[in-house]
Amino acid sequence: MPLPNAEAKRAVSRARQSHETQEIHEKKATHEAYEAQGEMASPSRRNWLKGMAIATGSLVIPLSASWLTSPQARAASEGATGHLIEINDWIRIDADGTTVLGLSQCEVGQGVYTGLPQVLADELDADWRRVRVEFVTARDAYRTAAANEALQQFVGASMSVTLFYERLRVAGAQAREALVSVAAQRLGVRTTNCITRDGRVIHPQSGRSLGYGELAADAAKVPLNPHPHLKNEAAHALIGKPMPRLDTPSKVDGSAVFGIDVNVPGMLIGAVRMAPTTGGAPVAVKNRDDIKARKGVHDVVIAKDAVIVVADDYWRAKKACDALDVEWKAGAAADSAAILAERRAALINGKPGIATDIGDAPAMIAAGGKVVTGEYHTPYIVHATMEPVNATVHVRKNRGEIEVWGPIQGQDKVRWALGGIFKLPPEKVTVHTTFLGGSFGRKYVPDFVIHAAVASAAVGRPVKVIRSREGDMQHGFYRPCASGRFQAVLGSDGLPRAMHLRVAGQSLYNVIKKENYEKAGYDETMLDGLYDLAYAVPNLRVEGVDVPQPNIPVSFMRSVGSTSSVFFLESFIDEMAEAAGSDPIAYRKRLLRHDALASAVIDTTVKAAGWQANAKPGVYRGFGYCTYTGRGAAFSTYVAVAVEMRVVGDRFKIERVVCGVDCGRAINPNLIRANIEGGIGFALTNTFKSQITFANGGVEQSNFGDYPLLYLVEMPKIETVIVPSDRPPQGCGEVSLPPMAPAVAQAIKRATGVRPRSMPLPQTVAEARALGSVAAGQGKGSV
Repeated sequence: MPLPNAEAKRAVSRARQSHETQEIHEKKATHEAYEAQGEMASPSRRNWLKGMAIATGSLVIPLSASWLTSPQARAASEGATGHLIEINDWIRIDADGTTVLGLSQCEVGQGVYTGLPQVLADELDADWRRVRVEFVTARDAYRTAAANEALQQFVGASMSVTLFYERLRVAGAQAREALVSVAAQRLGVRTTNCITRDGRVIHPQSGRSLGYGELAADAAKVPLNPHPHLKNEAAHALIGKPMPRLDTPSKVDGSAVFGIDVNVPGMLIGAVRMAPTTGGAPVAVKNRDDIKARKGVHDVVIAKDAVIVVADDYWRAKKACDALDVEWKAGAAADSAAILAERRAALINGKPGIATDIGDAPAMIAAGGKVVTGEYHTPYIVHATMEPVNATVHVRKNRGEIEVWGPIQGQDKVRWALGGIFKLPPEKVTVHTTFLGGSFGRKYVPDFVIHAAVASAAVGRPVKVIRSREGDMQHGFYRPCASGRFQAVLGSDGLPRAMHLRVAGQSLYNVIKKENYEKAGYDETMLDGLYDLAYAVPNLRVEGVDVPQPNIPVSFMRSVGSTSSVFFLESFIDEMAEAAGSDPIAYRKRLLRHDALASAVIDTTVKAAGWQANAKPGVYRGFGYCTYTGRGAAFSTYVAVAVEMRVVGDRFKIERVVCGVDCGRAINPNLIRANIEGGIGFALTNTFKSQITFANGGVEQSNFGDYPLLYLVEMPKIETVIVPSDRPPQGCGEVSLPPMAPAVAQAIKRATGVRPRSMPLPQTVAEARALGSVAAGQGKGSV
């Protein structure tokens, strides 16, 4: 059965809220009525926006306009309507007991729409059956400081749960204490004689109770305790429980609103045309007047890096966009073969930044002995989100305000960008967050929002700009390619006495603070898992070499540099184990004997996989491990994967993956399993298929036909084993990606005798053997 289209989504919402929808339809009758609404005072406009959310199918995911305003305006509005009462930045309660919990972190599929409200509701003792979640923004309570970056509201680096766990527990406990205080006064009892459960304050001795809805108005006046009493673990009713996802019903019935579903009155649609080369820019549109004369076309807007056709609907805009005759200023001629040659040269002759220097590893390796050398490579890859980037923006020049709706991963990034372009303070940019149809880091960069803003400013109306999948693949922000040259000298026990690890690639300093990169002398993302090596090596040199590619835009992508660096590292661990004549799992355990948590995850994974016995005939095994450290050492998650592969015909087929993970206290085991499974599927796509190549200055791939994803029939059986932990919650959204490729590479080595050292890995025996012949001729990976 096909998924409901946008009209079906609106029908669902209309059926649920007929009388509100009728009111909105009346307000939408003419564009003039819309403009009048746009000039109304804040409280009235806020209520109108709530209505628009209902009319466009946003009932399940309100755009939370009331959380964006000043406390005075909010109180005036809510006092007039008799609805939600705000207790603190995160909690609002209706008189009927409905509890609205704020969610500052965008829902990209990782499950925070359920997991973070679980934490808040648990400490609040809310009735989970009467909880509603709303995206919230524009307050410091919703901001975090990423490593070496400014305080901001964003989602990334698997840090949502880690950074908000205690914050939300405190917020829930604050509200609970305020409600108990009011209830105790009304009942004439001591607060210590009251308990809370399912949205009620109960006095057990008398059997009397009061609902949170009855208490909210007075509780909102109680000063919040900055250090409330938090529950102990045994008292948790929701934290740690495998609760069903709150967003699943709306995504199944089609009522969930993604950025591409947004519809506001008077809205126009924009399509984007960009240069055939990366870094290109429009000089002139030769047939601009002809395109503007087309039926339904309102304008042809020339932006700094694109041409945007604004029309009544996407089809008209896209057809007109395709017909544009644009003179382009070409970017530099990027070429994949040349870029690889530059990286390989940098591995030998490049000027490195030294991240770690313990002992004198280069000298010990140069002195000779049993030296192991491996050279590894990964390509550029693109996010390839299922929902292409899009945004709806209304630039109101006469009011000095900008309003944004869309799948935004970095709300403050948008405020800063648009504020800078239009010379407005960031607080004059209001951002409404919808669901994100995939991001993996892509929708943190606000380039697509800027296009919508430029188009809106040109036509004086709200404009939704949708970039085609081809446009986004060929003008996205890519995970950098990388190359690694790893060397080690082994001692008499087979373990490395010294390791020299050098990685060369394009740095991410364009999206991190350049001064931090220059001060350190290297890009730490390029050396994830290396500069903070988990394995015990007495002499260690870790280096990074930046190989700039000025016209290739790069940015964060799921698991950032670890998908390259851990592939290099774990492949090299296997090569050292082979040179030492050791079992690769036993070899890792010897190198990790100082870390009990790492050893426990490895043992748990091996046992769950049933690897105490020999592999069945025709089954080839591979193993990978990673200590995943969050940015700025925000968290440490331990993860191991055991891979089982068969050769079907000539093709490699991953049949089973067992993943053991210690990610601290499990808030919701269902969400952890979903993240691990999704990460493994994502990793297998990267392992076997993903590669962006450049020729004649542009990207060669354009859509899923030449940038394929993992097919459903290729997805293996995945078993996730969550290791019990008393540590605080750690990150889990990205951690299963890094060890997958090296584990698969080890299985291929066992199946074919050939060790692949470049991603994407070969998909057939014939491809593997052909690569093996080339590598043997070049002497790569020799002992």
